[in-house]
Amino acid sequence: MLKAIIFDLDETLTDRRAAINSFIERLIARYFPNTDEDTQLMIAKRFKEADHYGYRDKQEVYQMLVERLQWVNPPTADEYLSFFRKEIPLCIQPMDQLFPVLRQLKSKGLKLGIITNGTVQVQEGKIQRLGIREYFDSIVISEETGVKKPDPAIYMKVLERLNVLPSETWFVGDHPHNDIIGAAQCGIKPIWFTRDGSWDYSEVVKPYRTIHKLEELIRIYNEHHES
Repeated sequence: MLKAIIFDLDETLTDRRAAINSFIERLIARYFPNTDEDTQLMIAKRFKEADHYGYRDKQEVYQMLVERLQWVNPPTADEYLSFFRKEIPLCIQPMDQLFPVLRQLKSKGLKLGIITNGTVQVQEGKIQRLGIREYFDSIVISEETGVKKPDPAIYMKVLERLNVLPSETWFVGDHPHNDIIGAAQCGIKPIWFTRDGSWDYSEVVKPYRTIHKLEELIRIYNEHHES
């Protein structure tokens, strides 16, 4: 019997792609004002390459930007990181249909959780900005626990807090290794949220379901409930 659904945060509950586009605009306004359109497009391209969908260490992203943008008089690493941590939560946007989906899942009596890798300052800022805290029974951020996805310990921590078994739980996320393979290794049924991908990451682990829009979760829940 399904009792809980745990979610990844970035690019699952949040539209991180849209947030990054917004952050790049702020980055250009702050550090590259008065640049022409071609230069701005180049900066956006280089930033996205360095950012690597959010999975590259932010200090390394800074070093790559300084090198690849041939940045004249760049801020220090600390200044840049401070700018990023302050601005990125302000750029955050909800994934399409986020609130109707959360309301429906809560109305069915499910416990909801979040597991996200990142710093407390940034991830808490995003959660606060989205206004979704009230929907969740447990929120775990890797920095405060000292372990990151796909480490089984971070999944077990949330299961313990929700007081549910792995077999009673789904995990919804976008990252094949951190989210899907990581959850499956703990006995949790993984649901892969991909906007434009097909599964070719592991022959051993396959997602329980694949969704391309968040609202598809409701249909999968109803099918599961009826079966």
